[in-house]
Amino acid sequence: MNDLADRFRLSSFRDEEKQYVEQIMLDVRKRGDKALLDYTSRPKPFDNVKLAKSQLIVSEKELKESEEEIKVEVKKAILFLMKNIKKVVKLQMKAFRPIAFRGSGFEYYLRLHPLERIGVLVPGGRASYVSTLVMAAYPAILVGVKEIHVLTPPRPDGSVNPAILYAARLMGLTRVYRCNMVAGVGALAFGTESIPRVDKIFGPGNKFVMVAKMVATSYGVSIDIPAGPSELVVLADSSANPSLIALDLAAQAEHSPDAFTALITNSHRIAKSVEKIFRMLSERRHLKGRLNLYLVSSIREGVGKCNLLAPEHVSLHVKNPRAIAGKLTAAGTVFLGGCSPPAVGDYASGSNHVLPTSGHAKVRGGVTVLDYLRLVSYQGFSMKYVKSVSRHVEALSSAEGLFLHGESVKARLTRRLNV
Repeated sequence: MNDLADRFRLSSFRDEEKQYVEQIMLDVRKRGDKALLDYTSRPKPFDNVKLAKSQLIVSEKELKESEEEIKVEVKKAILFLMKNIKKVVKLQMKAFRPIAFRGSGFEYYLRLHPLERIGVLVPGGRASYVSTLVMAAYPAILVGVKEIHVLTPPRPDGSVNPAILYAARLMGLTRVYRCNMVAGVGALAFGTESIPRVDKIFGPGNKFVMVAKMVATSYGVSIDIPAGPSELVVLADSSANPSLIALDLAAQAEHSPDAFTALITNSHRIAKSVEKIFRMLSERRHLKGRLNLYLVSSIREGVGKCNLLAPEHVSLHVKNPRAIAGKLTAAGTVFLGGCSPPAVGDYASGSNHVLPTSGHAKVRGGVTVLDYLRLVSYQGFSMKYVKSVSRHVEALSSAEGLFLHGESVKARLTRRLNV
């Protein structure tokens, strides 16, 4: 049985690795587009693709031609996903509506304003995530973000996956760039000749991209979530179907060798069956991920283990998932029952699949409309209200040694300056 905490965390990154990532980003700040092209051209673990400067931004011609390369069923699936994302965004906007209060000489308003400029990272490598582009960019469009810049790695021949380009064009996104993703985070953080500095960076990536995003925050650029290698924890009892569990876990392992997959169960039989089927699927599909197994004495104990892990995804393969769902308080998203495969959340339900990893679900959930909005509060006071609170302001400002705070209130009451 493996330690469930055996997964990627920022603390597991060596100092020299963090410094190397930061050096790449600072080199981009110094050399701009030239550095972007340099890192994109370098051999693995970089992209090993040589590009001309004119190729950094995807041309309108490439965007248009992408439609001809996409199968009809893929086009329909992208439109279906957009339709469901719109439904979820509308639900979220109802929950996060502006508020206003006025009474006893005090008025307070809370308003939501869209961000001005964001960057969206669309991973490449083992797969090209058109769904991630739609998940990260479409809510921004719906809430009114003015400027969206999309970065994605080039394929070996220098092209960009046509499904990504088709989805971008469908959403009206014209600023799509192909480049190395770590260097690309540097471009979004500092700006280059071709790529402007953004206010916030969205989208997942491998562990190096995750570190790059965290580095970007130290230079004043906001990020959505520290979303690194994908994670799935399955909590199962003896009623579960081991084949479905193993298939869900293997599907998660498709993302990358760094993906974290784990089974928590109170059934020895389920543990052995899932491990056997997972190994078989991994061999057939050439997956390099490792399955972590943990036996617990009860499902209640298993819930505690899940909350301790705070993983990106939790899937409940138990007899009555809704009875325990409310006790799972630290997870990016929770799938209720064997009929709720995580893949539906990835591609169809419309709930955002950009989710916290590496335990960050202990402090926040997945991306929502709030991530694309600024909350601004507005306050106003009548003179009667100012008079009623003046003694409290004076007491606290005096206790803190901030004399002029109290005087700024008193001056409004006495109409003279006493300093």
